[in-house]
Amino acid sequence: MIKQAKELSIILGNRLQRTRINYYRKLLGYTYKKTHFHPKRDTVLRDEFIEKIKQISKENLVFIDESGIEDNDCREYGWSIKGTRCYGNKAYQHKSRVSMIAGLCNNQIIAPVIFEGNCNKAIFTTYVETILIKELRPGQIVIMDNINFHKNNTIKVLIESVGCSILFLPTYSPDLNPIEHYWFKIKNEIRKVTAQFKDIRIAVAHLMKFI
Repeated sequence: MIKQAKELSIILGNRLQRTRINYYRKLLGYTYKKTHFHPKRDTVLRDEFIEKIKQISKENLVFIDESGIEDNDCREYGWSIKGTRCYGNKAYQHKSRVSMIAGLCNNQIIAPVIFEGNCNKAIFTTYVETILIKELRPGQIVIMDNINFHKNNTIKVLIESVGCSILFLPTYSPDLNPIEHYWFKIKNEIRKVTAQFKDIRIAVAHLMKFI
């Protein structure tokens, strides 16, 4: 997984250092251990996907993804004097979930949108129709997860109407979507400042300008 994700990052000009990858893995709670292979992940399809990406210019690759964060999320770790507890501010009353959709093209975030609640077929279709296709250029390829509401025929028609096409990621391969790294950074920064904003949507909008 890491080998293929790293290879893809080099192809896209967004090189990930091994130390940085290890840093992210530790933050996510991963430890080095014996490998148990996922029966549903097709290595051949993953390799074919990477080979296909190699043949396309970075300017024509648009990676789309959704992510979400709870408005009471906060940093789980911090610094304090040895032998003392580390305290922070947290909004304990859960209010809502904020979702984000955006594209990544040539290491630049495009067509971002923020909304309350979870993403579904209707919301994603509206996003494609009213926001995404306005920022696409003819010849670009929209790459996204192979999930049901992404495979909506209306979405295919909308994207093809502006001279673009769709390429789905291999099954169980979110690591091959480089925008995942941006979501990680955005959510990590949001957790640092959640308590400073009355509305998490303001925090998300503010941070997306600088990530």
